[in-house]
Parts: sequence; C-alpha cells; structure tokens
Amino acid sequence: MSFDLRYLGKSGVKEVGGGAALSFAPNLARPRVFFDGELARPVRFREAISALHDVVVGDLRRRPKDRAAHEAWKQQEAEREVRLRKEIHGEAMKAELARLAKVPIPPNLEADFRKMHKLYWGARVRWANELSRNDPALFRHLVPCDPVVTVAPDVVFFECFSKDESSYGCLSVDRDAFRGAQDAGLGTTNVDYSLALYEHFQTLRSYRPTRLLVDPTGFEVAVEGRGDYREEKIDLPPSWLRGFGQLQAAMCLPSRRVDVPVEAVYSLLAHLDRHRERAGPRSLRFQLTPGKAPVLVLDPWGVAIPCRGVTCDDLPVAAGPAQGAGGLGPYRSGAPGGARAAEATEEIKVWGRRRIEVLARLLPLADRIEVRLLGSGLPSLWIVFMGEMRFTLALSGWTANDWTSGSHLDVMADAFTPDASLSDRIVRHLEMVRRASYGELAVSLGAPDDALRGALHLAAKQGQVVYDHAAECYRCRPVMPVALSDALLGPEPPELAEGRSIARGGVEIVREEALSGGRRVVVARAKATSCELLLDTDGAIKKAKCSCSYFYKNRLRAGPCRHLLAVKLHLSGRGDAGPSPQPAEAAPGGPRAATAAPRGEAVPFPAELFGEIERAAAVRRAGLAEIVEASWDLAFERIQGCRSWAEALALGGPEAERALRARELRAPVVRTLPVHADVLAEIRRVADQFKASPAAVVGLAWLVAKRSTK
Repeated sequence: MSFDLRYLGKSGVKEVGGGAALSFAPNLARPRVFFDGELARPVRFREAISALHDVVVGDLRRRPKDRAAHEAWKQQEAEREVRLRKEIHGEAMKAELARLAKVPIPPNLEADFRKMHKLYWGARVRWANELSRNDPALFRHLVPCDPVVTVAPDVVFFECFSKDESSYGCLSVDRDAFRGAQDAGLGTTNVDYSLALYEHFQTLRSYRPTRLLVDPTGFEVAVEGRGDYREEKIDLPPSWLRGFGQLQAAMCLPSRRVDVPVEAVYSLLAHLDRHRERAGPRSLRFQLTPGKAPVLVLDPWGVAIPCRGVTCDDLPVAAGPAQGAGGLGPYRSGAPGGARAAEATEEIKVWGRRRIEVLARLLPLADRIEVRLLGSGLPSLWIVFMGEMRFTLALSGWTANDWTSGSHLDVMADAFTPDASLSDRIVRHLEMVRRASYGELAVSLGAPDDALRGALHLAAKQGQVVYDHAAECYRCRPVMPVALSDALLGPEPPELAEGRSIARGGVEIVREEALSGGRRVVVARAKATSCELLLDTDGAIKKAKCSCSYFYKNRLRAGPCRHLLAVKLHLSGRGDAGPSPQPAEAAPGGPRAATAAPRGEAVPFPAELFGEIERAAAVRRAGLAEIVEASWDLAFERIQGCRSWAEALALGGPEAERALRARELRAPVVRTLPVHADVLAEIRRVADQFKASPAAVVGLAWLVAKRSTK
C-alpha cells in the first residue's frame, strides 16, 4: 500500500519557559489531530515511552547469511592462507606480545574511551539523519513504520509493531495524568519518529515541567518554502497492515488470565540476563493449578519461579458476550453453567521469552502485571498497570513467527459471518461516542450476538476498531485514513482457501458428542482425512487432531489445517456451530472413552512383550485397554513421523530392535479389549505405512512410551 506522509518539522524535545515540551510532528496528510497537556509525572512517562521504543526497534529474527561469495573466496585463498599461517603466525605472535609487554597502560584510557564513544554515537545519529533525507527506503527499513497515536476523550495511546513484526506495543496514558487545561483534537494519526527522538526521551526530568504536544501548529502554518516541511511516500508492507487484524483475532480467542507479581517478572528477567542457554528447550512454562499460585518454569535450567500472593483462575477467559463481568466486554467471561476446570495442573508453554525484556524499565513503576495466555505456542499478552498508564505487550507464538505470515489466528475463532452494513454502523457509532463496551454496543445497535461479533471482527480486521484490554472497551482507531480492503490486506491464507473448497461437499460428520460446560466433540472426515475437534461454548476450536502433515508439523500454532477449517465451515453453514442445547456429562475417560466399542475389539500383542505389559497393568491397577490407549497417545505422532521402520525401531531402543525387527510377528497374543475404534484404525494405518503387523506396532508403541516416561 502506498502511503503519504507529510511532516512539518521533526519530533523532539524543545526548551520552553523553564521547562520542556515533548513535541510530536503529526502526519498532515491525515485528518487534524492534536493534543497539548502538561505531564504530571514526566519520569514515569519517560520510562514508559522508552519501553515502547524498545518494541519499535526490536528485531530478533535470525537472518541466514549469504555465504556464496565467502565460500568462493575461501576456495581461492585456502592454500595460501594455510602456508602463511605456518610461516608467520608464531613469529608474529611472539613479536606482538613482546611489544605489548613494554608499553604501559595509558593513564587517560577511560577518558579516551568516552571520547571515542561519543564520537561514534554522534556519527551514528548524523548517519540516521542523512538516511532520512537522502535514502528514505533504507531509513524506513531501520524504523519501518511510524507509531500510531490516538487522542481519545479519556486517554492518549501510542501503538507500534516491532521491525520483525513479532511484537506489538501499546502505551495508554490517562488524560487525568496531565495538569491544567488541555487542548485536544480527537482522532488518530501517525507521528514522525526517528532514532534521535529516543535520545530526547532520556532528557525528561521530574524537576522540569514537561508538556506532551502533538503539534497543532502544523495544521495552521503555511508551509510553502519551509525547509522543515517534507513529504514521503512509503510502501507499507501488507503484513504490517494485516498485523492489526491478526492481533484483534487473538483477542477473540479463549485465554487464561494469570496475575504475575512484579517480583516474579524481575526474577525471570534477571535470570535471563545472567544466563545464556546453549541448547533447547527455550520455553517459558506456566504451571497453573486451580486454587494455587502459578509457577513460572524457565527451560532448559528447570528454574521454578513461584508467583506468591496470587492464585489461578478456575475458568479460562472465554470469548463471547460477557456474562459475569458486568457487560464490559467479550474477553473476560467464564464458561456458562459454572463449569469448573480440571483439578490437574495445566501447563502452557510460550517461546520468544527474551522479547519480554522490554518490560525491564517498567518494573519500578508497575503496580501489577497481568498475562493472557492463548495456549502453548500461541500468542501471549502482557499488560503492565502503572497507575495512570498501562503498557500492553502482545507477543506472537515465537520470535521467528510474526503476527501474519505464520499464524492465521482469525480462522481459529468462531466462523464469523460478517455483516458489512452492521460493521459500518459500529464504526460510525464509535466515531461519535469514541468508546463503548460490548454490552453498550449490543444495546445501542440492537444487534444479535453472532452478528455483532462478526461485525466487530470485520471492523477490527479493517483497522477501524481496537479493543482496549486495560479499559475493557472498544475504541474508534482508524489505523489508516481508509478502511483496509482485501486487496490491501493481501490474499487469504492458503489453508483457509483450501478449507472453503473442501467444505463444499467434501465433509462427512462421523460423530458428534456433547460434553459438560457447553463443549462438544466432533469427529469427521474431510476429503478422506480423519480429524477431530473440541469446540468451546462459542464454537471456537479449543483442541483438535488431524492426520494430515500440516497438523503434524504445526498443530494449532500456525492456525487450523484445511481439514479442520472445512469441518468448522461445514458446521457453521449447517447452522449449528454453537454448543448443543442439552450438554451431557462427559465420561470419566473423556470423549474417547465415552465412545469405546462396548463389545470390545481384538487387539494383538507381541508374545515377547505381552507378559511385561500385563505386569505393568497390574502395577498401575489399570486394564490392558487403558495401557494400550495411553501408550498409543504418547507414541503415535513420533512413530508416524518416521520415514522407515528402522527409524521407528530406534525410538524404542535396543529392546525394540531385538524383538520387533521382523515386522511381521507370528503367533501374537490376541485379547478382546474395549479399545477406542479410532486407536485401532490408527494402529492399522501405521502398520500399513511400514508394512508391519499390528502386533509389532502395538509393541513398538509400548516400548516408545516406556522410554519417554523414564
């Protein structure tokens, strides 16, 4: 998208009347937006806006190096370099050591270092300024997109994406944080941002009055002939624009809300600062047990950080209209009917944890920190409450996975049927009232729940509406002067396009089962591929399973595969994507146990391993069917991912290579057991894949599961 930027002057700190004015130059190509107010606590704002700067310049992507020229040079120079090393390396080293031993340490070494350091940073700032004048394209690569500033009746908030587009930051400042009279023009605009502006932030002090100024003079001064007036045309990447829509899609997904004490985050960052992991895993694990304090575990060290003074919520934060949060919004309500979560500890893993270091400057100011967890490998939101300011840091699933190309989160939410006319009504209503809760929108517009959520989702994807987590309300925030069309946002994800195609006559529902709490399980076949979905009360995919390669590689971290999407769209088109009206209680063993074959099925076991499996069942006081299903759940994906039977045998260790190398086992021990039909079908499919007998596959699964639990 080609985007016009017109700035009069540059953003910076100006000395005025014994104080300072933090002046932002707005984009004159957009509707008039301005603000002028004196900061009550300049140092708090300095630290918060500096943290936002860390998000803007953040880029932790791993860039593969182009080694073609280097390899060619090494080939030409290898022989000469080896010869020269042998001849002169030893002599040169001795001569240099002898010379250094005679030279005393300069007395002014520290002063010279500071002088050179100042020269370096001065040259760096001049280089950045020269790039901004002479090579805007390269400069925009360094600072790709100017922050978006919104002036609302109650807050002023700044939004930005990092350069690698994996982190989103939003700093919200209450209007009450400003002293005296304020001059404001409500709306959203871009502000001029440069690397030098960050240095200006550091000059803010508590003993000097400081004003926040989104400069209104730029709209009133004739600019012809002004040297500080400049126009730029930049091509905004579609991924930057789609990021705002993906971010709102993440807000719609069910999540866990965890209150993390400030001291726990300090301990987390301190440990990461002192230690550098040399091998994986590099995850941050949240161990959540209802009624107990959450525990953060840092891998690979296994360091546990308890969150003292807080307890885990029993219920997830679910999408949908608020039923227990005073009608504030669709993201804080629990499951209906008082359904309780399982008492067992739930573990959620997040990656890209070093991006959390941008919160370090905010810890001395923080009153509390709230984390929203969407699931393992999925995005997380960190909200820092600092009195009159709030800082929201939204992180994608992992550092190399940005908000758009890797995870299509909007297709994981309910299958919305957006109403464009209702979406326009929402935008016009929010333009008048500026903010409204979900309940207030429902009352004002008189729209049913499904239609309202679909319209809000569409308005958010088009960049016209933003959800404020801290205030729990929707706000009018046009990220661009015009609504983002499908042409600007780019083509829809390939999996979604294929899913739509399969949904047209290629989906067969095998089984549907209602569970407690309004959830339900759907087992289906999409284009001859078996898949299974667990849908929550809003019809969103909570858990899923599919036998395709895309799901095996990504699970739900990159969004559902085409087969899961096809089933989801099929249910939505059938008109029953929501929960069943009369949910039944789940069986003790979950959805799989509830539909186990009542008569039992013949299950073959290797004769050499059957006695060991029987003894294990007796020790655990479990049936053979439970042992088979538990072993298969642990080993199925690992065995299926192997390319040969020999590779699969290696997973089971020497015992598997000795007992199961023949593949076709003769005289297996057969028992009739109530094993789930899906398990038996998967065992037969894997046996056909490796041309092995089912008994050999059952034995291999037992050995792989036994090794993985040691």
